[in-house]
Amino acid sequence: MRTPDSPAVAARSLTRQKARLLPGTLLSFTTVTHPPKGFPDRPRQIGLIELTDGHRVLGALSGSAEPKIGQVVIPRMHLSRVNAEGLRLYEVVYELTERMAETASETKEFPGYILALTGPSGVGKTTVSLLLTKMLSDFTTKVPIVTSRTPKEGDDQEYDYVSTREFERLEKSGALVAWTHLPSESEQRSYGYRKNDIEAIWEQGKLPVVVTEMQLLQGLAGHFGRRSILSFGLLPPGASKRAMLSHLLHRMRARGRETDAQIEERLLNAQADLDYFTRAAHLFDHILVNEDLDSVLKVIKGHVLELSKA
Repeated sequence: MRTPDSPAVAARSLTRQKARLLPGTLLSFTTVTHPPKGFPDRPRQIGLIELTDGHRVLGALSGSAEPKIGQVVIPRMHLSRVNAEGLRLYEVVYELTERMAETASETKEFPGYILALTGPSGVGKTTVSLLLTKMLSDFTTKVPIVTSRTPKEGDDQEYDYVSTREFERLEKSGALVAWTHLPSESEQRSYGYRKNDIEAIWEQGKLPVVVTEMQLLQGLAGHFGRRSILSFGLLPPGASKRAMLSHLLHRMRARGRETDAQIEERLLNAQADLDYFTRAAHLFDHILVNEDLDSVLKVIKGHVLELSKA
């Protein structure tokens, strides 16, 4: 049986250490005042480091510079200790430099733009948004919807669930840039978007994708400006309003997420939503009938890629 300090174990340890020999950025740091047994009995600074390949590691820090978040660090092999058999054991330490890492804000592709998908319940907004952000993961990220309603099967991690009291706190504090309280006798239904969530996506150089109701779309346009919204209205197929509502009813029943009472409420809201497309046409750049999903995605994808070149 090999001991922890055997040459074979030490060789494997060095192989793993070589994989860590990449420069990186200091994300956080702390001082360990009581090092593990066998290490020099002195305080050691330990940092969480994001390497240039994207991996994150914990490592000892060295150098005369004061540690700062965002600092560039350079890997060095350092003699850690000599064991009882006289074997010299090395570890990777990260030397602090005076240089700070470049910020992502210099590479923004979509500063200030938001892609909004708006339409009545059951029209397929969530499906379109999820497929779009998977197809264009290098360009787009879906913004989580803050809601006071309870989780339901099939939500697919699209919501950030909070209590009614917490939603009210976010609304009053100004943390939400758009929100709505939908009329309902069967459940508490409030929805909104946090400003910080949208700005964090811009900092990544990506386009935030939001799924909206009519009030949410108005709120976003009012806060960020209408010209900041690349707005798509989604309609159900049907030659008449009655046919469209019939299609929505079929879809809501098929997905099995709502009770009959909740479906009835959503259909009443959907009637108002369909009227809104005519009354507030100025809020939409494009109106698409969601009859063929591939065609809808192709159209939206083309506009996103064109926007990235602007």
